[in-house]
Amino acid sequence: MSLARRFLVLQLAVVLLVTVAVSLVLFAHERDAVLERAEAQTRMASTALADDPYVLQAALSADPTTDLQPLTDRLLADTDLDFVTIMAPDGTRWTHPVPTSVGEPYRGDRSHALAGEIWTSTERGTLGPSVRTIAPVRDEDGAVVALVATGVLLDALSQRALAQLPAVLLVGGLLLAASSVVAWLMARYLDAATHGWGPEELAHVHALHDAVLNEATEGLLLVDADRRVQVANARARELLGLPAPGPGQGPGRPAPSVAALGLPEALEAVLLSGAAVHEQWVVVGERTLIVSALPVRGGTARRGMVVILRDHTEISRLSGELRTATTMAAALRAQTHEHANRMHTVVSLLELGRTGEALDFASVDLERTRGLSEDLVERLDDPFLAALLVGKTAAAHERGVELHVEVGPGVPRLPVSPADLVTLVGNLVDNAVEAAAANAARVRPVVEVEIARADGAGDGEAAGAVTITVADTGMGVPEDLARDIYDLGVTTKEAGPEGRGVGLHLVREVVARWGARLEHANDGGAVFTVTVPVPAAGSPGAPA
Repeated sequence: MSLARRFLVLQLAVVLLVTVAVSLVLFAHERDAVLERAEAQTRMASTALADDPYVLQAALSADPTTDLQPLTDRLLADTDLDFVTIMAPDGTRWTHPVPTSVGEPYRGDRSHALAGEIWTSTERGTLGPSVRTIAPVRDEDGAVVALVATGVLLDALSQRALAQLPAVLLVGGLLLAASSVVAWLMARYLDAATHGWGPEELAHVHALHDAVLNEATEGLLLVDADRRVQVANARARELLGLPAPGPGQGPGRPAPSVAALGLPEALEAVLLSGAAVHEQWVVVGERTLIVSALPVRGGTARRGMVVILRDHTEISRLSGELRTATTMAAALRAQTHEHANRMHTVVSLLELGRTGEALDFASVDLERTRGLSEDLVERLDDPFLAALLVGKTAAAHERGVELHVEVGPGVPRLPVSPADLVTLVGNLVDNAVEAAAANAARVRPVVEVEIARADGAGDGEAAGAVTITVADTGMGVPEDLARDIYDLGVTTKEAGPEGRGVGLHLVREVVARWGARLEHANDGGAVFTVTVPVPAAGSPGAPA
């Protein structure tokens, strides 16, 4: 059975038991009330007769029966009493509803009355079990001269109690009907809320949902209309660096608010806005997340939102490595192209018989290329960076841009991966070359790359810092894009088929992973400066 049907059956069973119990209690209460009224009635009648002077006078007469029997008959006719017996102190009846019983001994207890006490009890007499009260009749001297007993038969009391049974049953029926209607309405609501499923099915579905939530490779947050995080699966907690739920958290406990989780401002703004968001990039610690938010609405009221978090860190790393490989390939292709042009020139000179001029041209080109390469390799302790700058110099020369590289003395090797270093420098140099080439009509296109130790480096625990500065003669960074220049998709160039606004975003990600500082300014063009901290030799994080 469904959970709602089980609930209905259980509720009806409980209602039936409660109704029966209430009906029995009401009937017992009514029976006790009838019994109490009978006791009060017999006590009042016996006391009144015992105090009546007429009864005393008749008891002292020669024939009490003649005077008292008509009195008792009238009392039986006018009241609900079943018998009224007036007797001598020895128990001989002077009156009785059955005439043949007059003169016979009384069958009840007379000891209390003879002792001067009014006594009420339940006893069996000639007419059957009854509730009776016996009282003494005293003369002027206080002597007991007669006894008065009045009573109501238990059968009559039962009939009076049964007369109240229809009212009790009516109350029980109304209670049963009202409770059944309430139980049915609750069962309908529960059936709609649980989609007609039974507890086993609900438990199975809950287990499946819990498994899906906690085993999913994407983070999932459920934020309600009050901006409280009702659900956060294990992957979401891992991506956001949130602790696992403690013993004080769970069903029935208030969910944490978005503001109390200490999330980055960009992600917190998304969760608090309540608006739909499609694949927004957010940096959380060392991770790059893609956030999508979908508002959930019930009718016209907003119920909250579902937030999906995807880890883009690995994809960004692979993109950076791919871009690095592309950059290196482009640099090598430029070198190859330029080298092919020079070889064509040398071959042409040799074919023309100008051997000396061919030798001089090849020697000068060899010295220039070897000088640049040997100079960079000698001053830079990183062969990857040196190779990149040599290739970029050739690529810039093809575009008509002069690329000058200055390396300061004593520059230590940077404690970063070669892929990240090539990504950072390659993107900055590519942007600078494009900016300088675009402004070549106004200013001689020049790009300057300077790698040097920062001022004051070498003191304290750290070896200091290294600054990488890339300056160009382009138009500079527009003021309206100064704050957003590092965001994904933001660019000053026309969008191409492969998309734009990626290079500086990757640079910012690399800088964030390094714990470095990235700055930019306009000084006759754009100037980007990256300051990379370098730990002291032997300390954790120092380059091997």
